[in-house]
Amino acid sequence: MKEKIYQRYLETSVYTYAGMYKEFILSLPDHIPSLGMLVCDQITHPSMYFTEPSPYLEDTYYGKFASYPQNRFKNEDELYITAVAMIAGILRMDESGFTKAKDVTKRITVSCRQASVLFSAILKAKGIPCRSRAGFMDFGNTGESYMEHWVNEYWDFNESRWVLADVDGYYEYEPRFGYSQFDLPRRKFVTASEAWLGFRKNTLKKKLDVFSPDPLEGVCEYLFMDFHALLNNEIFYSYQPLYLRDGVRKLNENELRELDYLAELLADPDGNMNELEHLLASNEKLSVLTNNTQNIYHDTFG
Repeated sequence: MKEKIYQRYLETSVYTYAGMYKEFILSLPDHIPSLGMLVCDQITHPSMYFTEPSPYLEDTYYGKFASYPQNRFKNEDELYITAVAMIAGILRMDESGFTKAKDVTKRITVSCRQASVLFSAILKAKGIPCRSRAGFMDFGNTGESYMEHWVNEYWDFNESRWVLADVDGYYEYEPRFGYSQFDLPRRKFVTASEAWLGFRKNTLKKKLDVFSPDPLEGVCEYLFMDFHALLNNEIFYSYQPLYLRDGVRKLNENELRELDYLAELLADPDGNMNELEHLLASNEKLSVLTNNTQNIYHDTFG
């Protein structure tokens, strides 16, 4: 049974397909912490350009953020939705490849979903089962607040378990917390299903930092992103079910209970994969997605 579970996550999506870059990926390190750190070295997070620069981060990892070209977007997520696009973008700026301690001028500037997709693609190409997960991360070590975030789970053949990993930044690669960001304690991450059911049952004891003005709306978005990611379809942030375009608060109680059921299945994705696949195949509300561009088109011409 376990083999069937992890074999699924060697399959790729339009986002994680390595294409012509598979041979390049195979030249990268096999040691996962070393590989994860190398991926970190190719990426700058957009938030770095909208906050007060950290002298420590600038001196230790990135170089001066002020050197970032003014004509480049401070958030390049929409340029680099797929792993192939990200690798091409990295190599276009620095043909020497994935190098350590790369300066900000040679990095792509993408957020956590993109970092997760890139790492999934690399591990899959190396024959290591991997999946992206959308949920909420404790970036400190106290459990005081959990922020919207994408991470990875990769299959450890030696220990026969999913390992929680995060390639988006340096917040705990250093040993200040006593563990690596490439093998995180489970308490660090609140899944979207746990957050949804916690809101619905009023049992969630953890503070979520959600960008949406309506926390339930933000959690619902992550519930669908995690659902699709677990089915090897790591949808972009703006891709959401068409029937939710007016917001989750417009749903009736029966529709909310349908989402409760989805969240309950997602609480044990490996055990409930057949049911999750059936839902995706049989329920168009869960599978027919829209994005901001389509919404504009519909509002204008529909």
